[in-house]
Amino acid sequence: MDSRATLSTLVALVAMPVVASAAGGGTITGKVEAAPPRYLPDTVVFLKSVPGAKAEPKTAILDQKLLKFTPHIVTIVAGDTVVFPNSDTIAHNVFSPEGSYNLGTFKPGDKLTHTFPKPGAYTQLCSIHPEMLGYVWVGDNPYAAAVDENGSFTINDVPPGTYQIAVWNVKLKAPDQSVTVTAGKPTSVSFSLKR
Repeated sequence: MDSRATLSTLVALVAMPVVASAAGGGTITGKVEAAPPRYLPDTVVFLKSVPGAKAEPKTAILDQKLLKFTPHIVTIVAGDTVVFPNSDTIAHNVFSPEGSYNLGTFKPGDKLTHTFPKPGAYTQLCSIHPEMLGYVWVGDNPYAAAVDENGSFTINDVPPGTYQIAVWNVKLKAPDQSVTVTAGKPTSVSFSLKR
């Protein structure tokens, strides 16, 4: 009985550093301003390089509802898959000029998928409804976030270290910045986008 209890205690002690290091990331928060502000929704904030960053392949959803791509921007990592459901009551089509793919036309309730092998920003369009516009932003690491309607963003679980943080926007630019992340603490960064 005592040997089992001792073994359990040893296993718990060995596992503790692993749990602590997995939860030891920091958070980057901030705000982006844009001039003109109409381009603010087309913005992603991301870390340019995170050595050793690996992410398990995941699946994201870019819905089609009320003649819009929802959410407006999906951020994923190279190798991830995006599911495109049609939640509208009419047919839609999804294609991307940058990705050279066309998923064809699909009916209400149908779902189509596409896997993105390379980093980049991929415009999502519907040939039936030209007013529809969305983006799939593909990074080489998982530390990226699309801004909300106020320009705010949060990037969670960033490994401690110093990085270059950058902004992608369809029309506007801002210089990269250096950011230092400390385990368990928030770090704030702001950007001002201009032509």
